[in-house]
Amino acid sequence: MIPIFVADRPFSLKILEGLKCQGYPFGILSHVFTSKNFKEKFKDFTLATIKVGDSGIYQGQDVSYEYLFSQYVKMGVSHGIIKDYYRDPELTLSSAKEAIKIHNTGDYNKSFELVGVAQGRSVEEYVESYRKQKKMGYEMVAIGGLLDKVQRHVRLVKVKREELLEETLRTIREHYPQDRLFPLGTFNRARIKLFKEVGVWGSDYKGWIFKYNLEESHIQNNRTEQTRNYIETKVFPILGKERLLILSCSDSKRIGIGKAIDIYDGPAYKIVRKYLRHNNGLDVRIISAKYGIISKDTLIEDYNERLTPEKASVYRTRYSQEIRTLSSAYGEVLIYGGSTYQSVFKNVEVKRTNGRIGEQLSQLKKWLYSQDQPSSSS
Repeated sequence: MIPIFVADRPFSLKILEGLKCQGYPFGILSHVFTSKNFKEKFKDFTLATIKVGDSGIYQGQDVSYEYLFSQYVKMGVSHGIIKDYYRDPELTLSSAKEAIKIHNTGDYNKSFELVGVAQGRSVEEYVESYRKQKKMGYEMVAIGGLLDKVQRHVRLVKVKREELLEETLRTIREHYPQDRLFPLGTFNRARIKLFKEVGVWGSDYKGWIFKYNLEESHIQNNRTEQTRNYIETKVFPILGKERLLILSCSDSKRIGIGKAIDIYDGPAYKIVRKYLRHNNGLDVRIISAKYGIISKDTLIEDYNERLTPEKASVYRTRYSQEIRTLSSAYGEVLIYGGSTYQSVFKNVEVKRTNGRIGEQLSQLKKWLYSQDQPSSSS
């Protein structure tokens, strides 16, 4: 599945330019009512595998298809979305007919792939809207209208009807097993597991640009670095890795500053470092007494602190959303560590090591290298 980052200003592209992609493909999406300067930067942006043009109709502006398509060409998009109308399948269908007629004349069909949009108020209406546009000749039909505006927010939207989203995707997939599914605006880390199961091709994501700590950014002027780090450590790994290992931090540490996976130096870390040298399908997170729940690549310095039950309770609350996401987004999850560390993930259905240290190390090795997993408990 490809995350498609919504970008409508040069600063957004500047953030994405500095990503350490590590082989993860991503796309960018923007509407046509951006500046001439931005359109040129969008066209010249080479890191994105996919470039999607949006009609901007939800910005309150409606233009002719001739103008819309000419702007798509200027932006150098690979995919151009039709003008669709929120939960109005009839009006969207009329727009789709006009769009494909104009796209098939001239050279537009050589410049970008035209993407239809299914709209509806029920699963049945979505499927029918999808079917009719496929019959018109659309190779790709996105799925729109699954978002509701959040009150008192101009830019932010969210899915309120998760059941409709899931049932619509599963039903369309059942009818069209080979199609590229493109649910518009619904990318969320918590939905990645569903999107993998259904075989979603890609989904766009507006909220990525807000993933930074405002107070920290004022002090350290590091909003750009924070946002990149969010994508590199909390988006790409879930997309690319099927298994997640959650390790407790260790008493043994190497002196200095470095990546967490290298600074912690207990027996479990030596096992995991050896495994990672030859295997790339594993994501690793660490429950740190000092730093909280961190990525294996988070830069830390050595310290002397143990996790207390009180602090574990604080982490359980502070990271509640992250815990739910991590617990559900991967095919397999294993937690290694003592009871206090494991209590951070209390009441979460994942696999856990248990027993004395030697027994837990043995279970860890077995989970890493074979299909025989430790028994599940919560």
